[in-house]
Amino acid sequence: MYIFDSRVRYSEVSNDKKINIASIVDYFQDCSTFQSEALGVGIEYLKEKGIAWVLNSWQIVVDRYVELGEKISVGTKAYDFKGIYGYRNFCLIDENKDIAVKANSIWVLINTKTGMPMKLTEEECVPYGKEEKLDMDYADRKIKIEGEGIEQDCFSVKKYHIDTNGHVNNAQYIKFAQEYLMDDFTVYMVRVEYKMEAKYGNNIYPVVYSNKDKLIVSLNNEDGKPYAVVEFIR
Repeated sequence: MYIFDSRVRYSEVSNDKKINIASIVDYFQDCSTFQSEALGVGIEYLKEKGIAWVLNSWQIVVDRYVELGEKISVGTKAYDFKGIYGYRNFCLIDENKDIAVKANSIWVLINTKTGMPMKLTEEECVPYGKEEKLDMDYADRKIKIEGEGIEQDCFSVKKYHIDTNGHVNNAQYIKFAQEYLMDDFTVYMVRVEYKMEAKYGNNIYPVVYSNKDKLIVSLNNEDGKPYAVVEFIR
C-alpha cells in the first residue's frame, strides 16, 4: 500500500471541526496521484500517451470523522484490473492506527482524443501491482433512483471546478450534492456514480430524492441526463 502522512487542516473541516466528506475525497485523490507520480506514470506520462484514468464510481464508508489538528495517514492500493476497469481501495488512518475511513473506487482508462474507454494492458496495470483488497461490504457501482425527485435551481460550472483533465473534478460533484443535506444528516456512507463529463460553462440541474436515511442527488444536464449521481446514507 502506498501511504503518505498529513494533518487535518482548518480548511478541511466543517463547522463542528470534523473533516468534511469532500476533503476526505480530496485526500484519497491526492494519494492516488502521489502514487502514480512516484511510479513514473503520473500526469505528464498520461498526457504524452494521450490517455487518462477517469473515475467511474466511489463507495466511501466513514467509521469516524477525524478532527482538526489530528495526525493522519492516507493509503491506497490497486487490487484488480478487469477489461476496461481498474479497482482501487483507499483508507484514512487515525493517530491510533485505526482505519477511520475506508473506500472502494472503480476507474476507467480513456483515450483523451476520442473520449472512449480503452481495454487495459499490462503496461498500464503492472506498475501498480495487485494487493489484497480491504475487508468491507462492497456495494454495486450503480446507484438506483426511486420515487419522485424535487428539482433544484440550476447553476453553472466555474473555472475553479475544473482539473487537469479539463472537466469537473470528481470531488466537486460531492461538494455540489452536499448543499442539499440537512444539518442533522451525518453521512455514514457516500456513493457516487459518474456518468459523463461536465465542463466549464455547462449548466447543472440538480434533482433531489430523499427519505429518512438516504438522500440522492442527480446532477443533470439540460436534457435531464445525469453527469453524476451522489448518494448519502446516514
